[in-house]
Amino acid sequence: MKTISMIAQKGGSGKTTLSIHLAVQATLSGLNVLLVDMDPQGSASAWWRRRSSAQPELIQTRGDGLQEVLESATARDYDLAIIDTAPHASDEAQTCAKLANWVCIPTRPAILDLDAIRPTTDLVLETGVPGAIVLNACPPPSAYGEPHIVTEAREALSVYRIPVSPVAISQRVAFSHALIGGQAVTEYEAAGKGTREIGQLWEFARAGVRL
Repeated sequence: MKTISMIAQKGGSGKTTLSIHLAVQATLSGLNVLLVDMDPQGSASAWWRRRSSAQPELIQTRGDGLQEVLESATARDYDLAIIDTAPHASDEAQTCAKLANWVCIPTRPAILDLDAIRPTTDLVLETGVPGAIVLNACPPPSAYGEPHIVTEAREALSVYRIPVSPVAISQRVAFSHALIGGQAVTEYEAAGKGTREIGQLWEFARAGVRL
């Protein structure tokens, strides 16, 4: 089994949203997926309770129970675990990074958000686990390509010595609307632009985790 940890020690980066959409996308690609909710707010768990499908499965745990959860998931033949971590919990974040095969660090493209991810990137670099930064909640691209703020954010992120995903996720209402009904964007709007972006991000993450 492979494990992706979604880590961002700054709140509001979109960890839970990306965890949910990627978990459903991975499930639809044919994998047996476990979504692990470690955020005390329990947003992923609340979404799962609204969901009509039991897949992907979800379990709540805290940092001291994560290793046991992953060992049990491996024994039950899961292909992938995606861990939605809590913000502001450096000890748990370190545990999640160490137990992962690949780390995803979401951030918004605004300068204050870019400045705030240094503790997270330092933590991931210290563990030596591969990963990437994902620009999230970005202005959508236009006919002329990527918005300047996204291009500038990519340049600013180069100082952190962690790759930046070539796929940026746009701010789209379909992402939020899907979650209201216990769905992911792939199910809510199969032919939509948000679905295309999540599909592209999943392929990038899948290559990173070597699954």
